[in-house]
Amino acid sequence: MGKRRVALVCNKHLLGESLEHILGNLEDVELIGAWTCDAQLLPHLSNQPIDLLLIADEEPPSDQTTHLTVQILEAYPDLPVIRVTLGQNVLRIYTSHTLPARSADLVEAIRHLPLHEDGAADVRSTANEK
Repeated sequence: MGKRRVALVCNKHLLGESLEHILGNLEDVELIGAWTCDAQLLPHLSNQPIDLLLIADEEPPSDQTTHLTVQILEAYPDLPVIRVTLGQNVLRIYTSHTLPARSADLVEAIRHLPLHEDGAADVRSTANEK
């Protein structure tokens, strides 16, 4: 069985070092690179095949990280992206799934998505809460 090729993106030195150590010790993972979240990230991604992009960032994410994540998801829609933060014990996993484009399939996909705790997602921006 081959190794999963993982690229790490982290601007926090200590968190990045910890994740490099964890990933580097896994037998089924090949750590491709540890890069900063800057304009050079997209060229790094285009130069070598990877199976997963791991982004370690602050919470909430910086504007730069958010912007680059959107660019990555648009340029590489089949590349899974996991975002971890130091302050929370959660992972955010961004993946794309291609589904048939019939309305019945859309309705079915909507019905299979998890519900927010109170039944509705809170999509207010922090700017609106001020």
